[in-house]
Amino acid sequence: MAVKAIAHSYWRSIKRGARTFESVLDPVKEDVRTLARADVSGGVISPEEYQQYIGETYEPATETV
Repeated sequence: MAVKAIAHSYWRSIKRGARTFESVLDPVKEDVRTLARADVSGGVISPEEYQQYIGETYEPATETV
């Protein structure tokens, strides 16, 4: 399943500090998690940053983006 375009916007806002993960709409949260996991896998952010942004311990995704 493709990640919703709005999830990309939310994820950019979270990384900028303009939005928190808690404020993301529920139907989009899993897509935002997927993007965050992809950034950890790609070395864009660290697992620690993932935890700061998402509020959960990083666990590698079982799917690819």
